[in-house]
Amino acid sequence: SRKFKDAHRDRVFRAKFSSLRPTDLRAAMETLGIPNENEAQSVDARAEIDLRLGIAFSRFQTQFFKRHFGAQLGSTVKTVSYGPCQMPTLWFCVHRHCQIEDF
Repeated sequence: SRKFKDAHRDRVFRAKFSSLRPTDLRAAMETLGIPNENEAQSVDARAEIDLRLGIAFSRFQTQFFKRHFGAQLGSTVKTVSYGPCQMPTLWFCVHRHCQIEDF
């Protein structure tokens, strides 16, 4: 806590994991650590950058596609959004769709 330096000592712990598999979650719970202020601030900074980038690029894409493909898009497409997580997720969805189609 910023107001009460070291108020979290011995009461708040951080589990580090990158998978939701039960074995990984158990291992993370068995190796709890003390939160790192610098890591927490870097996570906050990354979230802020992702949000600002997403807003700016969504605005750019929307204006670009409406200007160049407005007739094809019609009035049904109001916003073309972008997010750093959307592209990899979209790739997985398209890849899986192609696998199913090719089966």
